[in-house]
Amino acid sequence: MWAAVLATVRASRRILLPLHVRPDGDSVGSSLAVARGLRALGKTASVVSADPLPSNLRFLDPGSECLQPAAIAGDGWDLALLLDCADEGRLGAAAPLLQGVPRTVNIDHHASNSRYAGLNVVDERCAACAELALRLLDDLGCALDPGMATALFAALATDTGSFRYAATSPATLAAAARLRAAGADLDRIQSEIWEHRSLPSLRVLAIALQSLTVDAGGELAWVAVSDADLAAAGADAEATEGLVDYPRTLHGVEVAALFVHEGSGGTRISLRSRTRVDVSVLAARFGGGGHPRAAGCTVTGPPAEARDRVLAAAREALARPGGAGGQAAGDGRP
Repeated sequence: MWAAVLATVRASRRILLPLHVRPDGDSVGSSLAVARGLRALGKTASVVSADPLPSNLRFLDPGSECLQPAAIAGDGWDLALLLDCADEGRLGAAAPLLQGVPRTVNIDHHASNSRYAGLNVVDERCAACAELALRLLDDLGCALDPGMATALFAALATDTGSFRYAATSPATLAAAARLRAAGADLDRIQSEIWEHRSLPSLRVLAIALQSLTVDAGGELAWVAVSDADLAAAGADAEATEGLVDYPRTLHGVEVAALFVHEGSGGTRISLRSRTRVDVSVLAARFGGGGHPRAAGCTVTGPPAEARDRVLAAAREALARPGGAGGQAAGDGRP
């Protein structure tokens, strides 16, 4: 399959790289780095995103190369190359751009990937899609420059929790070392990504911590934020990124959850676990997915009902030997 992917990319002249909705560091960094490498090979490569880049990731795109779907012509593309996108439904307003594109390639590391493209390479052993993006650039013969190295290092660092998560492997660390040697700007990465909070985002953090609730004998903890809370803080949904990590840091907590009530859009739920519960299986019960230790879903209906359903499923998972998340029931939407 990898050989087929390389042959397809080499044969393509105009390549579109769509990001998933609410793009994270892995999606942004991997796609921008690969697009830069493809252009170095003489190809036309455009990154497109239905949502604006988060403010703490915009430094990765100093030339504003990432475009809105309306700015992209819908025809003339040879290939859609999708990195870190587990499901076609995660493309949002960028999805219609794939209509009429003759070839699609899906490169990812999520266990929940739906294999929706013409060619699919999904390697769950990778801690971040950036590991696969680096391999792709290597095998295409693209020389790393500092901009590409910085984008890929940022992708690795964000998806591994600064290399703290269990998925971080020797191969992950070896890739990080290569990227650092190639000129990855660590000072810029840490400053922009982890020291770039706005006053409204800190107000949202205060609101979330006030809602902190612990249950299941101390093994389950969650926080909640509503659209009204965001409005009161003068913030948008970007301010909720990373809030789920706060209940996860509580001693004894195995499963942590963040509930973001988005009005008529339902409740967006982020899930984290430590060692026993596979939260990707838990999220799949509600139409979502992700990784064993980090996953998410969106549930329609009244916020209290959505919260209670997910918390009940989390308690069930905690009570099972081994902490299995349960079987997918398809009772929500991604």
